[in-house]
Amino acid sequence: MEKNGKNRLRVFYMLLAYVFLLCLLIFLLKIRSKDKKIIFGSTYMTMNNPYFNVLNENLRDTIEANGDILITRDPAQSQERQNEQIIDMLDEGIDILFVNAVDKSGIEKALYKCQSKGVPVILLDTDVDNRVGVISAIQSDNYKAGVLLAEDLIRKKPEGAKILIVANLIASSMVQRRQGFIDRLAGEGRYEIVDEIDGVSEIETVNEAMSEYLKTNDKEFDVIFGLNDPTAIGAIAALREKSEKKFLIYGVDGSPDAKELIRQGLYTATVAQHPIYMGKEAARVAYDYLDGKEIESDIHIDVDLINAGNITRFDISKWQ
Repeated sequence: MEKNGKNRLRVFYMLLAYVFLLCLLIFLLKIRSKDKKIIFGSTYMTMNNPYFNVLNENLRDTIEANGDILITRDPAQSQERQNEQIIDMLDEGIDILFVNAVDKSGIEKALYKCQSKGVPVILLDTDVDNRVGVISAIQSDNYKAGVLLAEDLIRKKPEGAKILIVANLIASSMVQRRQGFIDRLAGEGRYEIVDEIDGVSEIETVNEAMSEYLKTNDKEFDVIFGLNDPTAIGAIAALREKSEKKFLIYGVDGSPDAKELIRQGLYTATVAQHPIYMGKEAARVAYDYLDGKEIESDIHIDVDLINAGNITRFDISKWQ
């Protein structure tokens, strides 16, 4: 009897020891998981655009404030390079990817690679044709941006206008802006798209393309719609070199440079995006996802028209 009692006591102490060790293991695992830094990756069509720099800085500030890491790559407008850089970041062990695709269809290969590695993707500023592995798309209301600029044009030129569009239509954001602009003008009947320069989105490349266009084309136009601020600013520089004519110049971004040119009377209007807010919102969505919270598959951030009539309401020196 006494022996059975000792055996039961021994079993009890062994079970107690096992429970203690299990609790200790769980505690240590929790400490280790808290100490593990989350690694995020980000890539944009180009970092030669202040808009993406501001967006990424605010994304980085939020991530680093949480003690985590952000790896950023610049493909310089090459989708092939962007795909390679994404694969490199996957090899570096990123947990989530933020991506602004160079080419809305050409990014698909890299998205499939992320999916195969179990790395979720958050789209920033522009959409893609096939949302493989995408958990959320955070974009400005790009369609509305085009509508707002068309309405400003109608107010300024009610008699009609001939329009040259300058764009890079492999970017979904630019496609949406163009569509909003064209749809709003469609019922008016007095506005003509005389031509389009496609495949450019930076000041230097637009300047070159615009200068070449003016040399080789004699089509008349009095309005330029640049589908971001760099395209519009690049067009202004080329026009000032080649023509005395006064043009209406439209763009999208709300950059400090564009606002200063509006103040000087050299730029008609821009639609302000909010890269500061977008960067912080992207980080919030990522952490909510990691915490198991429900997140929205589409988040659209409102945009604002800026022209000479309301420029004093905006800080010229800063982004929104």
